[in-house]
Amino acid sequence: MHSKQLHYFVMTVRKGSIAAAARALDIAQPAISQQLASLEREMKATLLERSFSGVNLTSAGEVFYKHALKLLTEIDNVKAALETFQTGQKKVVKIGMLPSIGNVLSLPLLTEITANHKGLKVEISTGPSYTINDWLESKQVDIALTYQQAVDPKFMRVTPLIQEDLHLVFSASSSCEQYAKLRDRTTIRFWEISELPLLSPGNKDALGQLIADYEKATGVSLQHDLAYSGQLMTGLRQVMQGEGVMILPTSAIFHLKESGLVSSLKITQPEMQRTVLAATNKSAKTLLDSSPIIDILRKVVAQENALKHWCGTLEFAASSFIAQPA
Repeated sequence: MHSKQLHYFVMTVRKGSIAAAARALDIAQPAISQQLASLEREMKATLLERSFSGVNLTSAGEVFYKHALKLLTEIDNVKAALETFQTGQKKVVKIGMLPSIGNVLSLPLLTEITANHKGLKVEISTGPSYTINDWLESKQVDIALTYQQAVDPKFMRVTPLIQEDLHLVFSASSSCEQYAKLRDRTTIRFWEISELPLLSPGNKDALGQLIADYEKATGVSLQHDLAYSGQLMTGLRQVMQGEGVMILPTSAIFHLKESGLVSSLKITQPEMQRTVLAATNKSAKTLLDSSPIIDILRKVVAQENALKHWCGTLEFAASSFIAQPA
């Protein structure tokens, strides 16, 4: 029995199926199945009941699961304790974030680390909200920058960073005459967006969930008929070509707006806002060492907010907020 088997077993239980665990861990499904089978042979017990709908713990599996959690925690503790002997090596912090956040934070964060934190190395990965969650749960990243709608209180501890304003984004090209009347405005009411072709992600994504929540709260149905790849940059290319509009924070588009490629209007009546949070895994030992990097993130967020690259209200006063299990 080794830590990889324990890790695969715990993730399979948490996700409810081997397929879901494979997606979360970003490895092939047969690799997990093989390791689980090997684990059961070594334990001389059937730990999981498998079916087309997923997996369930057997009685033996329930006992083993409790011990597996303790063993993985102890392994993390040992790794953390041995870090003190790794003299001369930079501490690596892995951060996962959405592309819209990465667009505004990645470069200034790396610049800040290089200039003022010589003993620290940051590795940044970007992906959709549900992937970021999986990375944090499987401890592939130490910190996830995510949104309130994507928070899972079962395993996350969160610190709010900024309540960002959402804007309607459309082409700035004069050849796109359908948006000419919008270019002299600074705001747009939520119901008015229903008259425009919208490029939007599905409800699996945190932004898609937020848009759906606003539609439900206002009784306004938006147009979701346009084909959308779910990739931010692809969607923005469609917007620049005049193929539709998007609902996004300024963090995603400030560089394009400064270059005159897109225009944006703040959404009002009601205002569209969402809270960006720095999340850590409650069971990870690195949780105890995350305060310095959280402070660095706050500094960089504040800088980008002051530059109006990321419009919204800083949430540092509420930084003691902790997500608790429902």
